[in-house]
Order: sequence, then C-alpha cells, then structure tokens
Amino acid sequence: MNDAHTIEDPRFPTSITVAAVNFASVAGDKAATLAKIESHVRDAARQGAQLVAFPEGGLNTHGACEDCTANQRPCQKHLDEAELVPGPSTAFLAELAAELDIYIVLGMNELDPDDPTRIYNAAAFVGPEGILGSSRKVHLGHPLETCRFSPGNELPVYETRLGPIGILICYDFLSNPELARILALKGARLIINPTHNPVAPDKAQYVVAATVARAQENLMYTMTSNWAGDLGVGHSVIAGPAFPSFNNVLAEAGEGEQLIVANLNYRQLARWYDLMPWRDWRLDPERQLAVSELVAREFDEIALKATELRTGGLPGS
Repeated sequence: MNDAHTIEDPRFPTSITVAAVNFASVAGDKAATLAKIESHVRDAARQGAQLVAFPEGGLNTHGACEDCTANQRPCQKHLDEAELVPGPSTAFLAELAAELDIYIVLGMNELDPDDPTRIYNAAAFVGPEGILGSSRKVHLGHPLETCRFSPGNELPVYETRLGPIGILICYDFLSNPELARILALKGARLIINPTHNPVAPDKAQYVVAATVARAQENLMYTMTSNWAGDLGVGHSVIAGPAFPSFNNVLAEAGEGEQLIVANLNYRQLARWYDLMPWRDWRLDPERQLAVSELVAREFDEIALKATELRTGGLPGS
C-alpha cells in the first residue's frame, strides 16, 4: 500500500475541525476587510477550528472594471490592490495564525513576483509555521476574469500538520472534476474551494451539490467558502461521506455572513477505504494504473488536436 495515498495516515490527526465563512469584503478598504477577517478567524479558533477558509477574492473589491475590459489587461487600480505572496496581508495573517495555532485560506488578487503587470486570482494558504504559498485559479471566467487575471499553471498539494490539503478556486472545483481527482491522487485528504457565486436561480443548491459530489466521487472531505450579501449567494458548506451513507453535508450556512464549523473524522472516512481503496487501485500497476495512463493519453490527444487546429496543422507552431 502507498502510504502517500492512505486516508488513515498515522502521520496525521485522525480527526480535525474546520471552519468556512460566508463573507463579504469592505469595498475599497483593505484594512477594514482584514479587521473583519481577523474577527472571523478568532471566532473560528474560539470554536475549536484548526483551519478556516474565506471566499475567492475575499481580500479585494469585486465587480466589473471598464478599464480592464477596454484594454484587456489589469488596470492600475487592480495592480495597486494586488499583493505579493508573501506580502503585507499574508504577513499579518501569518502572525494571527501563529498566535491562534490555526491555518487560514484567503482568496486574493496576487501580484506576479516577476512581472508587475500580471495578477492572478489566487488563494493564499497561511499556517502556524508561516506562509505556505498560494494556489492560482486555472479556469478563468470570461470576460470579467480573462480581461484582468492570468491563469495559474500548477495544482499544488500542501503538506501540513493536519494532513495533505489541496485548494481549487470556484470554477476549477465546481465544474472541472478532473482537477479534484488529480489532487486526490496526489494525496490530498481535504480540498478547499474559495468561491464567488452570485445570486442566480438554484445557485445555492448547485454550490452545495457540487461540493458534496467532489467529496463523494473522491471519498474525501471538501469545503466551499462563498460570498454573502449582495455579491454572493452564501451557503458555504462542509461535506464528506459519513460511512455507510453517501452525499453527506456536515455543515451548511445560510445566505448572510456566517461561520460554520465541522469535525472531519478520518477514521470514519477510512471505513470507505476498507471496501473501496480506489486511490491504491488507481495507482497500482496490477489494477488500474492503466486507467490513469489511458486518461492521460486521451487528454494529450485532445490537446494535440486543439493545437493543430489553432496552428493550421503545423507541428511546433
């Protein structure tokens, strides 16, 4: 058995407590937004949470931008609002995380360290040991995101005291299940989804259903943190299969700003792996490694054909 893909791993706690926040930033006021974030982090720690997650772009001001749209690049206002990771806001969160012994995930606009004209829709990951890094959104929404952000090109899994954790942002998580499968096969026991889902017909049910589906299909825990108020539908949710049941919601928020807390029991989750250790099967040369190779070949062929169509069939173009 491959220890890197064992859910009940003796190196990590058998249960952890996590929190997700329905949240809205204070438009145009980063200091006030950080004060709100600090209040929620302290509340989460007070309730026993070892990790707390905030929504996509939770540090920043949301909305359309005429300058970004007209020029198809981030305007000076958005460049000025973006920060490096590490940077001042993540340094503030790192001090808070060390004081409270808690992990914090916060959606933010991240400035590229090598190109000051490029920004990412990212989620910073901070823990008691410091700034772990950032995950950058891969699938950008068109046109409000593609005119402003550059896409990410990595799918990191973070090794923490709580176990391996992955982060996928909004569309990456909700509508592109292959990314969650990759993080699961890389060892993640929990995937966090900072999202910004606005009010729309049945959107709350969609957010919850997709979070539950990612958990069930990968036999892992998942959590979504969403915007509240006028800019978001809320309904942050924490989910995971509770043996022997399927499609289990551990905690769900309403529409307004709210903190939810749930315990993730990896001994209970491991009972599913007693019956269906799919991660080991999928990476076992005698069982299903060929399936992973098949999927990789199919994606390679699709990408190659798409490239040929764009370049007129000229190899290397």
